[in-house]
Amino acid sequence: IDASTKQLKLEIHGFTPFGVRLLDQVVPNITQALLKLLPFEGHLIHSAWSGSGVRALEPMDFPDVTAHENSTFFPVPGDLCYTVGHAEFTLFYGDASPAMASGRVRESVFGVLENDLSSFQQACMLTRLSGLREFILRLD
Repeated sequence: IDASTKQLKLEIHGFTPFGVRLLDQVVPNITQALLKLLPFEGHLIHSAWSGSGVRALEPMDFPDVTAHENSTFFPVPGDLCYTVGHAEFTLFYGDASPAMASGRVRESVFGVLENDLSSFQQACMLTRLSGLREFILRLD
């Protein structure tokens, strides 16, 4: 997937910051909303229904984004996603099938982790064991 030179930085408490490639060429509406919002900070919590994923406890509210962009039911480890219609920021670190109590959910992938997948996986897994973990997503 072609992306611009825009880079994001994902800081998860207790870990070296992770580089993220913004996929702005394929998610222009999400990119526009995201750049207005950044920095976005809050707390990561483990997903209840989706498998190997975490989400922000705080809403990532993009009221002008009503259509999916670069969407999938099958995110891969290192995908950063926005859940259209649910205002959720989700991160996937392993096998996942995005879902809520009502059924499957389509994710819009807006960024891809560029470094240190194993540390990222550890940071995400720790939310299952130790609870909330602070994060900041910002322009690099």
